[in-house]
Amino acid sequence: MTIVANFTPRDINYMHKGIGGVVPAYNEDSEHKDHIIDMDDKRAGHILNEYAKIGLVQMQFDDDIEAKKKQSLDQYERFWVHQIEVFNQLNESQREGGKGFNRPPELLVKMADTFNLELMKPFTVPKRDDAKVEALKAENVELKETVSNLSGQMKQILDMLKSEKDEKAIETHQAEKLAELVIANRKKYKSLMAKTMSGWIKNNWDDIEAMPEENRFEIISQYEDMYQVQYPAEKPT
Repeated sequence: MTIVANFTPRDINYMHKGIGGVVPAYNEDSEHKDHIIDMDDKRAGHILNEYAKIGLVQMQFDDDIEAKKKQSLDQYERFWVHQIEVFNQLNESQREGGKGFNRPPELLVKMADTFNLELMKPFTVPKRDDAKVEALKAENVELKETVSNLSGQMKQILDMLKSEKDEKAIETHQAEKLAELVIANRKKYKSLMAKTMSGWIKNNWDDIEAMPEENRFEIISQYEDMYQVQYPAEKPT
């Protein structure tokens, strides 16, 4: 038999060979030690492999309880800090591409508050200032008149600008294709309900792994919000 313990403030729900279970959250005020469970070695090995990253730890009879508690909470914090970093990186990419802001799931907002971390705030794509655009056009006309006698140098400048424009056009095209793919993928899972989502993930695991980061983050968040369990680390069987 193996002893597992959960010193985090959240229950850890698990599945093993079709049988579900829970390792309750640590409750300092409780007289019972429900968060420490003695279980079959194979089951313990399975859930430790799946859920150690969110705070589950293995214990021996002579272990220092405080040390194990610290280990559990450290793992729990690292996991949520990483989730918040991934979310912020995704929204930073969206901001740089002029795309819409992804609003965080409620659980992620709660964890950001818990660990005193900042989630990227919603942003809007700024509107074009037509007056400034017209002013720039006028300046460009004056500039062309000024350098009209420097046709050789102007040709070099235009060639350089054309090269930069071509590179930007390629980047823009790639970004547009990625955005189209994200939207197309999103239609596959946004309407899934609790009775269908787990089966869909199992049947489409390889396709999900190949999806853009934005889609995978949304699927994981949707799954965890829906079932209140950690998204599987490996393909469900």
